[in-house]
Amino acid sequence: MLAIGSQYDTRPDAKLYSLTLLEIATKLLRRRDNITSRSRLADLQTVFLLEILSKYCARRVEVEMSARFRSLFASLDQARRTLATDPLAVFRTLSKERTTDDVQRAHKFWLEHETRRRILQACTVLDLQQVVLFEQPATIVHHERPRRTGPNGLRLNVSLPCSEDLWETSPIEEWVEMASGSETPPSSSKARPCHPDQASSSSLDYFQIQVSLAANQGLPLDQLLPRNDQAGESACRLFFNRHAREMAKNAPIRQLLVVSGESWIIGKKLENEAEFQDAKRNLRVWVDSNRESRVALWHATQLIRSRAEFSTSDLTNTDLSVSFQDTHMLHEPWAFYLAALVCWAYGFSAWTTAENNGQGSGAASATSEPTSNPSRSSSLSSAHPALLDSHEAAYSMREYLQNTNVKTVDDLLRLDPQVFGRMHGLLEIVRLNKVSLFLGGLMNEAERVLYRLVEGRSRLSHF
Repeated sequence: MLAIGSQYDTRPDAKLYSLTLLEIATKLLRRRDNITSRSRLADLQTVFLLEILSKYCARRVEVEMSARFRSLFASLDQARRTLATDPLAVFRTLSKERTTDDVQRAHKFWLEHETRRRILQACTVLDLQQVVLFEQPATIVHHERPRRTGPNGLRLNVSLPCSEDLWETSPIEEWVEMASGSETPPSSSKARPCHPDQASSSSLDYFQIQVSLAANQGLPLDQLLPRNDQAGESACRLFFNRHAREMAKNAPIRQLLVVSGESWIIGKKLENEAEFQDAKRNLRVWVDSNRESRVALWHATQLIRSRAEFSTSDLTNTDLSVSFQDTHMLHEPWAFYLAALVCWAYGFSAWTTAENNGQGSGAASATSEPTSNPSRSSSLSSAHPALLDSHEAAYSMREYLQNTNVKTVDDLLRLDPQVFGRMHGLLEIVRLNKVSLFLGGLMNEAERVLYRLVEGRSRLSHF
């Protein structure tokens, strides 16, 4: 918990401290016996927290789920029949003449049972996030043991986690009062949109909605939240995640990373030249003729636009600067990075067309091997200096976001193609203001790629 919290500490050495804690905790965890659904809650929580932190902040790139996480997730999944039990079952059996010991026993059962359920559901959300944002295979398909099923042969669903109000309630006397009026939450796969006029007190909370969307990605987010909740910070994070998810689902993530990284992907260089050539061809087809690329671009710009704020230092409207509202989610900088790559790939065709018309076909990469080689992902920081004037980059980014701000995906077809080629200010701002602020192999590699794209004005000879 300290390691994660230190990622959001503004003191100079906080992120290095976070990385050190991550490495120490990981080494300590290796000494423990196999951790299963029956292990101590602290062990289950540690496995989950270290897994998500290591995916974005480890010294070396680690996007594949660890063996320990896979083992725990499999064990929790096999325990679905038990975890499907109502955590308040013991409390509901208490008589009116219940003793203090009875209440404490019911509360202990609820706390243990609800925590394990929430860890299972959080693991499901994290696993889906890795599938979408990194094109990783789902962990759940690697189970070797048959899954338990209900009487009708269907896989058992665990109901939604309890409300945040009940989860955060203390002392135990207040918990008893709130638990007495609690109903059993519906199954995550059966969550229903709210009525537009529904009060926020009866709506799903942030974690419940995340679990619902993981179980049924077709649920309409804007209807799961009542109107008076849609401007809150939790709602903004949910909409950010929706844009990130839809962007990634409509973008060839692996091919995008391979081409922009010049055959490097997630800290490794491709061994198969044919795969690299296929990635280049397929990415060009995706950009030039596939509606999915416009869907990805629309969501990418919406994602960036939702968190970027522009301001000037005086009344003359000069010295424009950009700041970002933090979502305080560990995957946020990676989502920004993917959004920047989508903007780059979509705008590349228009940019190179203009370059070739004015300068002929000389479109060689302006990069040198020491600068661009992502194999140095074990270094703590590889941030490069600014390539563009900060105000120039801010004006360029604002103009790009304004010009691409259309209501629907198909409205992008009505824009001047040259608009999409002016994305270098956006790449520079995302690199300096989001990506380079984080330590670790993943963000180091992302920073180097964005630097190269701006340095060479995206003139990569292989795309």
